[in-house]
Amino acid sequence: MVRKKSDSTPQQQTPTEPQATTPAQSQSAAGSTPQAATAPPMTKGQRAVALAAMPSDTSVLAGTFIGLLVLTSAYFLIEAAFNVEATSGYPMILRMALGLVGGIILFAVILAVGMIVVRMQRQMMLGNAMQVEYSDYAWLRDWANIVAADLELPRVEIFVTQDPVINAYAFGFIDPYCIVLNSGSIRYLSRDELKTVVVHEMAHIKYRHTLASVYLQPFITIPVVSIVTGWIAGFWQRRCEYTADRLALTYMWDAELVKNALVKVHIGPDTADGMNEIARQWMQYTAERPMNRFAQTFSNHPFLVRRLSRIDRTAQALGMTPPVADSQPAKTQDSSGAAS
Repeated sequence: MVRKKSDSTPQQQTPTEPQATTPAQSQSAAGSTPQAATAPPMTKGQRAVALAAMPSDTSVLAGTFIGLLVLTSAYFLIEAAFNVEATSGYPMILRMALGLVGGIILFAVILAVGMIVVRMQRQMMLGNAMQVEYSDYAWLRDWANIVAADLELPRVEIFVTQDPVINAYAFGFIDPYCIVLNSGSIRYLSRDELKTVVVHEMAHIKYRHTLASVYLQPFITIPVVSIVTGWIAGFWQRRCEYTADRLALTYMWDAELVKNALVKVHIGPDTADGMNEIARQWMQYTAERPMNRFAQTFSNHPFLVRRLSRIDRTAQALGMTPPVADSQPAKTQDSSGAAS
């Protein structure tokens, strides 16, 4: 509800999201020479994307793919190096090159399989899940369309599937990309918490995490081998979650809201209120132990306490002051929530 303020009363500045400005605008405000051409100011989505981006994620992803390529080529390289009888007529360098080519071909086949699986996954959603775009959830549909345009995303489809566990995930490598919400997310999360989860998943699309996952998925699902490949891929996957958390934070601009949503996802809605400061301090204490850090390397998501700590540090660095959250349940189907 917008409050009307009297013209005679000085307006007090409420701490809200910072308005992004261009370098030209900043120089002009400081009294420097006005620029001949001023670039348009950044939108809310552009500012959030810029604040949340972590360029080093690309380097970690490149290292992950190099490691997986080496693994897929290992058999061929070892065969070429030690099976001298079968390739005795070829010099060592040629045998190694042929082994590498064999690994690259296998690598390409695995990638093609991943692309086919993703397209099949969308068809399964179309056949078994409710697509929000054509449902009565007008507020979620309209709001998601506005945010997707603000973040300059490709076409995004949102599905709701029957699962009482609070969770969501995104996938895709070409239009349309897909976000899947478990029915438990609709039931137990408030509107703003659900929005936070959706923006988190949109981050995976914006930063091309879903595209890279298409190529990683076959490697981390192969039996036995997945123990090694999953461990390697986990370093990049955990960074992706941190980046998605940052975009949810910089777009929603409410650290407590993002943390509350994460707590509900991890420990459930019934016990989320019991996550007091003492419980979190104990989790933080145990998380600093070497064994706990080592155990996290076998998870594709960071541990909850580390995600909460990252959010706090980022919010503090941005000088963030949380706005008042909307506590209306997400399952309410009132179209007035589209503009909230």
